[in-house]
Amino acid sequence: MNEIINIDDLKIEVRRSARRLNVDLTIDRDGGVVIAVPDQMQEKEITRIIRNKQAWIYTALGRKQASKKGPPPKEYVSGEGFFYLGRKYRLKVLRDDQPAESADGLQLKNDRFFLPRDLVAKGREVFLKWYTDRAAEWITRRMNTLKGRVASAPQSIAILDLGFRWASCTHKGKMFFHWRTILLPPERIDYLILHELVHVHEHNHSPAFYERLRRASPDHKQHENWFLRNGDLYSL
Repeated sequence: MNEIINIDDLKIEVRRSARRLNVDLTIDRDGGVVIAVPDQMQEKEITRIIRNKQAWIYTALGRKQASKKGPPPKEYVSGEGFFYLGRKYRLKVLRDDQPAESADGLQLKNDRFFLPRDLVAKGREVFLKWYTDRAAEWITRRMNTLKGRVASAPQSIAILDLGFRWASCTHKGKMFFHWRTILLPPERIDYLILHELVHVHEHNHSPAFYERLRRASPDHKQHENWFLRNGDLYSL
């Protein structure tokens, strides 16, 4: 029987070998997380290593998920639509003689995104940075507003590509949010924040977790159903 360690929302397969001297943490072809360790290594030490690499695991899983077939990729041409805070804005590619007004290159102004023509070739990279920066600002601000509702606070907040996950919280209160979160309507972002704040108290999806979540977000079931129906629409 395979040895499995469950940490927060991660399931890690442990492979032991008497000949192994070091530790190797990998993502397999099917997207499973595998840690290869010396045969006598204690589970406590394995868990410590995994927790220290948790951010790396989420990032690697995100890349693996992104490589799978999904919605058609965006085209960085005038008229293409991009979500931000639940609204879709059309892109306008600037002419060569129209300088960018923003240091980021990308700008949202007058209900349109504006992108200099010389940045079109790396349009996804430019949008990702813009979304990541805005997500960090928005989520931090909303976190400070909402944390009193749950009587908890994060140890830290990081914006990553989490693959199919919207967010995650470690047992120490480190929170990770997918950069795609900033594409969502504000009320959906608030729900994700409250969900993770509850995880500071309850580290699994037990009845106690859902009771706390119900008190913090009485309409949590409607939010969860919305994500099941609409979540895949919000991508880049």
